[in-house]
Amino acid sequence: MNSRLMEVESPLKNRGAGAGKIIRVAIHELEARLTRRFGWSLNWTDRRRATLVEVTTDAGVTGWGDGSWGGQRLIDHPELVIGRSPFAVEAIYDDLRPAPGHQTRAGEASAGGLDQALWDICGKLLGCSVSDLLGPRRRSRVEPYLTALYRQEWPDLAAGLADEAMAWKQQGWRAMKMKTGYGPETDVRVVRAVREAIGNEVALSVDSNCAYDAGTAMSLGCRLEPYDLLWWEEPLLATDLAGYERLGRALRIPLASGETLSADRLILDYIQPRLVPIVQPDLDTVGLTGGRRLSYLCWLNHLRLIPHNWGTAIRTAATLHWMACAPAPTEALHSQAVTFEFDQTESPFRDAVVEQRIVRDPSDGMIAVPQGPGLGVDVIPEAVAQYRTQLIEVS
Repeated sequence: MNSRLMEVESPLKNRGAGAGKIIRVAIHELEARLTRRFGWSLNWTDRRRATLVEVTTDAGVTGWGDGSWGGQRLIDHPELVIGRSPFAVEAIYDDLRPAPGHQTRAGEASAGGLDQALWDICGKLLGCSVSDLLGPRRRSRVEPYLTALYRQEWPDLAAGLADEAMAWKQQGWRAMKMKTGYGPETDVRVVRAVREAIGNEVALSVDSNCAYDAGTAMSLGCRLEPYDLLWWEEPLLATDLAGYERLGRALRIPLASGETLSADRLILDYIQPRLVPIVQPDLDTVGLTGGRRLSYLCWLNHLRLIPHNWGTAIRTAATLHWMACAPAPTEALHSQAVTFEFDQTESPFRDAVVEQRIVRDPSDGMIAVPQGPGLGVDVIPEAVAQYRTQLIEVS
């Protein structure tokens, strides 16, 4: 990558002249035990983990992000970040790509947490929100959908999921996602039980976490079609492009995937060929720089952009700013909502690490985009330290 050229071209480059240089990157690895374990198609877990990225400038301004940070490449080449202006955020995002091999391009950008932290700093230095920088800001509130309904150690899985889904409905949720991928017979049974419990007025989607091959998914999908699913997430491995193409032609259920992929891979393999109607990037990997690129390309290719979101309230705040700027799928009066994933499974530190609570408005279910400069949330260092299991510092 030509860093000199990219920094000159960055729309933020000259706005921060004299605003300071990056002097430190701190990576906080968090972990906490759960009161009870939960499972999905791939595993069970009894704990939550997260990675927070803290970037400090010599101007005394600190930014925070949640997710990937450059790993060994940053450790080996701290000059890619240290000593640079935070307003070189887009150049840094691309310069942290793995170096190219023989006769290949540089690797895929994936330092999404570090990228969020730099955008946070840029907003704070300029006295504006990240969504004002990403712009144009199209909305001040975003509609979430609920993620919960994981596998628990209930005597009857279908009954347990139905009871949980009913409890969420009674709290006012009108869109929710449940886990599947437990085998076709079990999946049909649990989806039927949840749909019967919540009725047709609540939108329901399912996530199989790459549990199936294309043939099995084809058969199962036909059996799930009567339950009016909003989408079917990750029935196949994200790299099974031919399988997704086959499923898309055969099923009426919209397919969704992409949470583990880089912005480059999403653009090349999912968006340009319009592989699935719903693309689900995560800021952990794509960052706000990649997210902005994806927003326009999804709109241009008539695909819905519905971010995956699994981490702390820092990532949720960043996702809200991103979705505040995302164009609606269509210009129709009743276009499908711009929405994102709002995890409500147990997490001891998800909300504890910031001062502000990110909550739904019970009157209409919407979530306000955080106000204030940067991401609009203030991190509590003591809370981060309480759950931290490892600290990596680059300076």
